Amino acid sequence: MSAIDDVLKYIATNEIRWIDLQFFDIKGKMHRISVSNRNLEESSFGNGIHSVDLNEVFGASPQGEMVLLPDPDTLARLPWEPATVRMICDVVIAGKKERFLKDPRYVAERIETNLSAAGIKNALVGSEIDCYLFDTTTADKTTRSRGTGMIMDSREAKWGPSPLSNEEKGAYVASPYDSMYAARTQICETMEDSFGMFVDAHWHGKSPTAQQSFQMAERGLKSAGDAINTLKFITKNLANAVNATATFMPYPVEGERGNSLGVSVSLWKSSDSNVFYEPKDDYAQLSQGGRYFIGGLLEHAAALCLFTAPTPNSYKKLMLDGKKVGWSATKRDALVQVPSSRKNVKETKRILYNGADPAANPYLAHAAVVAAGLDGIKNKIDPGDAVEVEGKKAKTEKVLPGSLYDAISALENDTRFIKGVIPSEFLGDYIDLKLRQHKESIKGISAMEIQKYFNV
Repeated sequence: MSAIDDVLKYIATNEIRWIDLQFFDIKGKMHRISVSNRNLEESSFGNGIHSVDLNEVFGASPQGEMVLLPDPDTLARLPWEPATVRMICDVVIAGKKERFLKDPRYVAERIETNLSAAGIKNALVGSEIDCYLFDTTTADKTTRSRGTGMIMDSREAKWGPSPLSNEEKGAYVASPYDSMYAARTQICETMEDSFGMFVDAHWHGKSPTAQQSFQMAERGLKSAGDAINTLKFITKNLANAVNATATFMPYPVEGERGNSLGVSVSLWKSSDSNVFYEPKDDYAQLSQGGRYFIGGLLEHAAALCLFTAPTPNSYKKLMLDGKKVGWSATKRDALVQVPSSRKNVKETKRILYNGADPAANPYLAHAAVVAAGLDGIKNKIDPGDAVEVEGKKAKTEKVLPGSLYDAISALENDTRFIKGVIPSEFLGDYIDLKLRQHKESIKGISAMEIQKYFNV
């Protein structure tokens, strides 16, 4: 029985009335259309579903009318909506069965094609992702001209009255100070039990104010993007159900470390051959191909930021992180890490990119990181020595952008590595979006500016 047959049988035998068709715009924001079970047929998985005008999301397409093509492998029953299932969809052109060029899932597919052409059978991507869970959040959005304001409250906040507050760090604290353990566990169990996406670990984040951290199991490149977006979807809905608020904003609480997205990658030529593993290497059991992959990440580090740190707020967090544009097996402040605590285990050899945050469109971020690494392998880019190797020169002279505008400029001067991965139509719209976001950020007046400069 095919995956499509499984979907149709599940819907018919489980009293499912509504199918949530979920898809994503170039920012990575989820959109959905809920259609009756009567509108889902076997032909829907080949021809797509005509339902609404997708120009409202993507703008007019010169390719033709857009329709949604459900991915049967993403079927999941929504536990808070018992008569509803979801499927993530590709955006395709009606009648032509060709992919819509501005669909971010298509970008992930294109890099998978490049990997195959390079002799890579499989790319596995793991994610370590943070968010905050606030008890209440109130935003003053109606009177921006009078001044801006956001009130966030948490039982763990040092400004709050609760004795559960963490004064210094939040990293790995235990209950009762880890006051959201039950909520975090519910999120993980919903990911696994309802959506079939595994979570390897979870803990209280490093920031003290109710920050949550999740370590997602490795998945295929496109599927890893699905998993991050599913985690966001679950977290926000479960928080909303109890009148709480979840945010994946990179830097929401002044003075704390903010939310990160760690992206780990391993490449496999076969089920038994990890491209990055070399047991005879004394430093990190890292192959020459792995070093070249790192060289590509460091060479294109500035340009990568437009995809991995994609908002003006991202650069406040990035500034506080103080990442060195270098690599290491031991230093957490290196932009690229090679975890090496487990020796002689090829399954664990991966390369970790530490420059991303959860505002990133994961399909785009994953594709860009892998594209930069592949360019390093193709052109044999030397990453230099690891940052802690004394007496030798590590490649730390490069710096990361200080603003979204700097990241835009960096990418405009370094697009070669993403050529053939991100369609020009997508990239043009994406850069225009980032320019608009930059201009909005410099026009807006923050509460801090009013407080500091009102009486100059």
